Amino acid sequence: MGIKLKEWVKFSHSDEEMTKLFYNMSKTMKYIHTHDHYIKTFNLGEIEILDNKKLAPIQYNTVSKAPKEYLDEIQREDIYNLAFMQIGLYTETLNNLRPQFLKDEFERFTPLLPENDIAYFRGIVTHGARVYYCDYIDEKSRREMVKMGDSISNDGTQYGFQKTKATASGKNYFDKDIRNLYSDINKTDAAFVSFLAFPLLVLALGLILSIVFFLS
Repeated sequence: MGIKLKEWVKFSHSDEEMTKLFYNMSKTMKYIHTHDHYIKTFNLGEIEILDNKKLAPIQYNTVSKAPKEYLDEIQREDIYNLAFMQIGLYTETLNNLRPQFLKDEFERFTPLLPENDIAYFRGIVTHGARVYYCDYIDEKSRREMVKMGDSISNDGTQYGFQKTKATASGKNYFDKDIRNLYSDINKTDAAFVSFLAFPLLVLALGLILSIVFFLS
């Protein structure tokens, strides 16, 4: 059963649940960006969690095609906006928070943020980093697995490998959900390719026919 993010945040949630939600939001946003689209608004009422138990997939209700000349800038802004939302929700200041104040006074917010995410938020807010939260979490998890593998027995290493495979399997299902949910942004690209391909096909066919008639 789906729920609007605006309603979801009214209830108390653990840091683990919050991390999972924001990971899924970032993962979905990254998929949208890879298809040259962006999220027009991060209004909590315009974002829906379609499965409240899985906290995924995430439905952004205002997704638009990004102008190519501003693509990098717009996508960087999306990444910042999600981090801004995360900080605002963790610190319960979202309604009154201002970007410049957050940048100038970031260290005042850190006691209320998850310790493991402070470095990420600092990079986004104070240095303008262009890093997806999902990539940050994945890389952190990868490093922890490597460290664990270096300190445990061969049996433990094998367990780590199996866990990685299982995670990859879950990732495939998650990616499929995103593709299905945002299939419309793929159709635009496909239609554009078809539009270009058709004239090229006609031209190629014309050249083939010309050669055939010349040889005959």
